[in-house]
Amino acid sequence: MIPEATVGRRQTGPGARRPRFRRALWFVRDLLIVSATAFVLFVVLSQAHWFLSTREIDSRILVEVPEGASLREIASLLSEAGITRDPDKFVLAARGLRFTGKLQAGSYEFGPVFSELEVLMAIRYGEVAGRHLTIPEGYRASQIAVLLESVLAIDATEFMDLVHDPEMITSLGLTAPSLEGYLHPDTYRMRLTTTAREAIEMMVAQTRRVFDERMSARAETLEMSLHEVVTLASIIEAEAMFDSERPRISAVYHNRLESGWRLEADPTVRYATGNYRRKLYYTDLDEDSPYNTYRRSGLPPGPICNPGRASIEAAVFPLPGNEDFFFVANGDGTHTFSRTFQEHVKARERIRSEREAKEFSLDSGENG
Repeated sequence: MIPEATVGRRQTGPGARRPRFRRALWFVRDLLIVSATAFVLFVVLSQAHWFLSTREIDSRILVEVPEGASLREIASLLSEAGITRDPDKFVLAARGLRFTGKLQAGSYEFGPVFSELEVLMAIRYGEVAGRHLTIPEGYRASQIAVLLESVLAIDATEFMDLVHDPEMITSLGLTAPSLEGYLHPDTYRMRLTTTAREAIEMMVAQTRRVFDERMSARAETLEMSLHEVVTLASIIEAEAMFDSERPRISAVYHNRLESGWRLEADPTVRYATGNYRRKLYYTDLDEDSPYNTYRRSGLPPGPICNPGRASIEAAVFPLPGNEDFFFVANGDGTHTFSRTFQEHVKARERIRSEREAKEFSLDSGENG
């Protein structure tokens, strides 16, 4: 039974103040927790913004990270080069991501736009300085040499010496007079420190990847070696402008080879004479060279350029059932194909007449 004296009265004294004091302590505790969490979150977000935000510099900067360099030494190198704005933060970020001891030596290029994270990831995964280099289909080795020298400062003379070096050719598992034809046209990512030898190895390896098991099996069926395939593909590459015509051009050459005819391919004469610009004349056809397919039967000793995938495939997969033996350029990149010499002569006369009529029309327009 509750004493009457306590009914309707509020409790006073030390016992009444204790719950109020506890609530105050809880409020202060929660306030501190929220404040601390907000502060940590602010610090984390501000550091993340610093780490992820991009900045610009006037030009690209090359930084060499030596073998055995510590994380602190790498941060100092980047700071001295103007790549990182705070080496201490860079070190903390690397440790937070557990990259300590995993950063790789090499030459790195940064700019003109980059972030601290991109810098750190590049060094972690060894994304060393380099260039994307596109080698066009049909380029000769000499043209590739000039391209490499202009983009990567690879000495063109050294490159060409290796292209014709028997030891280099043997080391790549090839039997050929040179590496002409085996330098596969493609887009490559090459380090700034790439050597002539490394560039050649990269391109020859790509040729082997393109000439896969399917093509190899087909070549065996045709009784063609890799060298013969690449040689024929180089002639197709030099003749064709459109992929759709490559198998048909290939069929013409296969038909001639099977019939014991000479290939009579103009691009081989250009290769033999070194004449790649001016019009060919009948006197050029008398060039005494194993590459002159107007005078020599069969395939030339080796490729005359470096063919792309489509031409290599066309060399082993000519248009089936095709009976053409001739073709002539129409002047627009396409060709007219013929089965007989008589058809071929008519096609040449028609194209010549059309060309002369067009030239006359242009001259008349200018004079009028």
